[in-house]
Amino acid sequence: MPMSKVYLVDGSGYIFRAYYAIAPLSTKDGFPTNALYGYFRMLAKLLSQAETDHMVMVFDTGEETFRHKLYDEYKANRDECPTDLVQQMPYFRDIARAFGLKVLEQVGYEADDIIGTLATRLSNAKIETVIISGDKDLMQLITDKVKIFDAMKDAWIGRDEVIKKFGVGPEKVVEILSLMGDSSDNIPGLHGAGPKTALQLIEQFGTVENVLNSAQVIRETKGIRNREKIAQTIESNSEIVRLSRKLVEIDCEMPLTFELNGSGQTLSQIPDSELYNVLVRKVPDERALSDLAAKFEFTSLLKVKDFKLKDFKTTPEDNKVVTKDEYVTVYDSNFDSFVKELKQQPHFVFDTETTSLSVFEGELVGIAISWSDEKAFYIPLAHKRVPDGVSQVAKAKFWEALGPIFSDSKIKKSGQNIKFDLEVLHQEGIEVNGIYFDTMIASYLLSPDRRSNSLSNLARDLLGRTMIEYKDVTKDLEDFSYVPIDIATQYSAEDAHIAWILISKLEPLIKEHELEKVFYEIEMPLVPVLARIEERGVHIDSQLLARISKEIEARLVVIKKELYEIAGEEFNINSTQQLSVIMFEKLGIPVKGVKKTKGGKISTNQAVLEMLAPQHRLPELVLQYRGLFKLQNTYVDVLPAMVSKKTGRLHSRFNQTITATGRLSSSDPNLQNIPIRTVEGARIRTAFIPEKGNILITADYSQIELRLLAHLSGDSNMIQTFKEDIDIHARTAREILGLPPLFEVSSDQRRIGKTINFGIVYGMGPFRLGKELGIPMGMAKDYIENYFNNFPKVREYFDKLGNDAREKGFVTTLFGRKRNISDIDTSGRDKDFVIRAAINAPIQGTAADIIKLAMIKIDHKIREMPVTMILQVHDELVFECAENFKDEAASLIRKEMEEVMELSVPLKVDLGMGYNWNETH
Repeated sequence: MPMSKVYLVDGSGYIFRAYYAIAPLSTKDGFPTNALYGYFRMLAKLLSQAETDHMVMVFDTGEETFRHKLYDEYKANRDECPTDLVQQMPYFRDIARAFGLKVLEQVGYEADDIIGTLATRLSNAKIETVIISGDKDLMQLITDKVKIFDAMKDAWIGRDEVIKKFGVGPEKVVEILSLMGDSSDNIPGLHGAGPKTALQLIEQFGTVENVLNSAQVIRETKGIRNREKIAQTIESNSEIVRLSRKLVEIDCEMPLTFELNGSGQTLSQIPDSELYNVLVRKVPDERALSDLAAKFEFTSLLKVKDFKLKDFKTTPEDNKVVTKDEYVTVYDSNFDSFVKELKQQPHFVFDTETTSLSVFEGELVGIAISWSDEKAFYIPLAHKRVPDGVSQVAKAKFWEALGPIFSDSKIKKSGQNIKFDLEVLHQEGIEVNGIYFDTMIASYLLSPDRRSNSLSNLARDLLGRTMIEYKDVTKDLEDFSYVPIDIATQYSAEDAHIAWILISKLEPLIKEHELEKVFYEIEMPLVPVLARIEERGVHIDSQLLARISKEIEARLVVIKKELYEIAGEEFNINSTQQLSVIMFEKLGIPVKGVKKTKGGKISTNQAVLEMLAPQHRLPELVLQYRGLFKLQNTYVDVLPAMVSKKTGRLHSRFNQTITATGRLSSSDPNLQNIPIRTVEGARIRTAFIPEKGNILITADYSQIELRLLAHLSGDSNMIQTFKEDIDIHARTAREILGLPPLFEVSSDQRRIGKTINFGIVYGMGPFRLGKELGIPMGMAKDYIENYFNNFPKVREYFDKLGNDAREKGFVTTLFGRKRNISDIDTSGRDKDFVIRAAINAPIQGTAADIIKLAMIKIDHKIREMPVTMILQVHDELVFECAENFKDEAASLIRKEMEEVMELSVPLKVDLGMGYNWNETH
């Protein structure tokens, strides 16, 4: 399909033209609005007449650019921006965004540079570009692929128009402008050379540099006006002309550091061939436009035909977005023809609709299916409201026809968050095979720090499409089964259809970024494994948790009583404000070194309480209270209520797209955060039990991150330690503390070694290490230096990772999983946080990849055995097994985990068995 044009709109030009074109206007409160009104009208007209939806708005930032650094007087003689226009300035970008345009601006450069760089790159990709501007400087960018449209004059500017204006083609415009200078921008130019003389000089000498090398020739050429003056200027101050050329030339190779496509790439990182796909505008936000129009009292504009949003071209063919008529409802009458067509497809996307987000408590209502860019289908199966004269497809008939298709591994199935759909269909007795592509997981791999990989966000960022939202179709309804079928078709078919289209966008990106191995060999095969883990769930002893809750409640009462006695009054212990008053105002607990909040108040967070606990009993008690209160309200009282009435078991979700390093996370409930080192946490784990006749088995990778550090760094000392099965923490302590070879390392000394080992993996510095060990920072610094002296290749490896992070912009795991450095959220972090994250990502990410591979291999082996995988907690797997099969299961699990891949050091797994989870450790 041929690509349409890309429009690059000069936002600043629009603003000033709107300001001077419209007579003074203001709201009833006196706020000036003439420029906003003109700008609103101009944008609406442009969008209603545009031949493309590939369009961005480009602005100047208003800050200094590289040109100011070259020449202090650049634009120095420009008049101050009119006061009434200054008041309107904050809103132009909002209007552009409401119209669906992406706003581009970059400190250090002008809008012209962004336009020039984009136009050049698009031309390289043979994509036609239209610059919407009346700025003559932009005429230097015109090529056979780049034209200018002056919207104010309704005029197109190409090569012929440039020659008519300047007397030269676009490639010589810079030379002309350099000699002419520009009074509005305070560019000096060649003194004495006006437009005609500048043209005369370029026609004769070709370039500015040739002119500057020809002073004597100019002096002797009678036909050149002001030749003596020009010759003298060249001889006395040629550098000012060279400077002028640098000032007028648009930088067409600037680094484009903003990111538009949701893949985590800046525009500089996106290949020219892919640039077109991300420069697409979204559907106008009618609510935002209406709010802005009302705010500035422009409501009448929306009544004019040119400004009706429905008349805007918002369904570009290039985005493959279809009209509602191409979303088909499949009833009993047209079911056979649908099945016949589906059977011919080698690949399709499906999406289920249910009465609940709980797989076990909900009922399947309908299924959407798409396999083309042009259409999608929705099959209602259990809607409460059915139009007269039609019948829904009976579920038995549906599964008789489609069951074999879903179970056929040769037919590819894809979707968005497809794990949920697998579980829904499994409740219907359908085993789905041939899982191929998950758009949510693909987006996550491309940008693991992305905050949301929801389908609507992906559609907005990659397709410029605003989707129908679930909350809108189910508003005021009991559940999805009450949604009218025609509306359900538009909503659900769109979900499947957009997911199908997104595959064509994401699949090439996965290949381009060399993520195929981690996507196709780890993440996608893991999807059905996690579905089985979630469906199986875990068995808990609710009665034991009820007893624990009563015990905690009794302890909380005792702690509260003592807290109130110390404070001299009752207060809300969970209120940070009340606690602060009691601690620092009433009791006068010293606050030296205590962290303050952003508002300047003294913090009462965990770290502050831990720091103050050795000095005063109250913060010590508050810590105890908070810990017990959290356990009671997060686990002890909550877990029994979350047990499924259908299965009698607890079903957590395991998420592949949450953590930036690749680790799985657990939610609803989170079973990965139960404290393991506290008595209370251990008791909660005691409530996780097998069913009668079964036993629990845990398999935990021993020191996997340190073993990976040895492998990745190639440090011979560390490799030898693991090959000889020497205690790495004791050895580290011995080396760091300078202990004699035969001296027995104490438990406290080993703790120092362990803290340093794991601290190094996570990029811990002297300050944090000193705090962890309770030693002076200078001593902690010496410990770290000693560590690197004993493991020199580790320092080299970390240095290389840091350099890779800076130079490449990303780091990778052994399997190719990437962490994009520019995406890492540094808000509230210190300046070295990014490098620490870069150092840790390949280690933690590789560990995550390894256990995922082990899960896939083990799942394949145990499918027909009396053993099931029920939990994953980072480096640990938990199984429920028939007691008479425990030895065979343990042997198989150990073998698969330790032999999942070959490293320069052995992988080691610690096994445990017991009749509750705590007993296995």
